[in-house]
Amino acid sequence: MPGGGGMARHRACGMLARMSSPPPRSLPTAVLGLGAALLHLGFDLACSQVSWARPPYLRMEDLPEAFRYLPLVSAPVAVSIAASAVSGLLGIISLLAVEPGTGRRRWQLTRLVTGFWLFTALLTWLVWLSTPFLRALPGMALGLLRGLAVGWLLWRGSGGDATGERPAGAA
Repeated sequence: MPGGGGMARHRACGMLARMSSPPPRSLPTAVLGLGAALLHLGFDLACSQVSWARPPYLRMEDLPEAFRYLPLVSAPVAVSIAASAVSGLLGIISLLAVEPGTGRRRWQLTRLVTGFWLFTALLTWLVWLSTPFLRALPGMALGLLRGLAVGWLLWRGSGGDATGERPAGAA
């Protein structure tokens, strides 16, 4: 085939090369949810060390007085573990909500995880706390970094994009 045979053969070889590579490995959903919960717990631990960076649900000094002395409600560790477990479940929901075959899956997961976390943080602030908004804002804004990290973890752990491309850094 003069003029086009080489190009057709090159495309065919490229298709065979793509098809012969193994698909990206993915972890079980429960393991990814646990990983998301642990990552949230790590962010809580890091952010709780500085008062301005604390997420709204860890601002114990701003709890309503009726709840300040309850054993589990006023314990930051218990609240953080519970919030992280819920965030891990929301991570699983996000993972199941975004179909593997969609393009830009990493960003869809990141937006969902970030949106869920910011929604719950804002709702906690609105309903539960007496913190002035500008004092609570930095802790909520750090939810963007949290959402990026958890979204990336879910994306990477689930095999990346199902378009055949591996996540950056995948072996």
